[in-house]
Amino acid sequence: MSLNLRAATPDDAGRIVRFWRDSGASMAPGDSVESVRRAISHPAAVMMLAEAGDELVGTLLGTFDGWRGNMYRLVVHPARRRQGIARQLVKRIEQFFTEIGARRVTVLIEVDRPWAVAFWTAVGYPRDHHIVRHVGTMVSLEGVEGLGG
Repeated sequence: MSLNLRAATPDDAGRIVRFWRDSGASMAPGDSVESVRRAISHPAAVMMLAEAGDELVGTLLGTFDGWRGNMYRLVVHPARRRQGIARQLVKRIEQFFTEIGARRVTVLIEVDRPWAVAFWTAVGYPRDHHIVRHVGTMVSLEGVEGLGG
């Protein structure tokens, strides 16, 4: 069956979240339909979908922060892996980055997924041994004097 790559629309958000869950992707509490819809709607982001007929078989999110490109959520359905889908998604996001002016790209990979590390290394994104990621979670500012509401 032929593969179709296209940019996601906000209407695809629910389908994407279900696909991630069904494909065994790690899910965080903030991985909601609304947050996916917000990302898809942002002008400096594109979520590429890979579809085989009516079936969603892959996703990859590319964002540009004005400094560099970032890739997140490369997910390919387990039954469709090792068929070149991930490579095609990466190429499409790289085209987006070229068009928007990104010259450097960062990829986030979970440390407990050695196959993902091997994939990204194979497609030209070697591990950076000089950077460590630190993560904070924003809390609601509602009710804080002078902020929120």
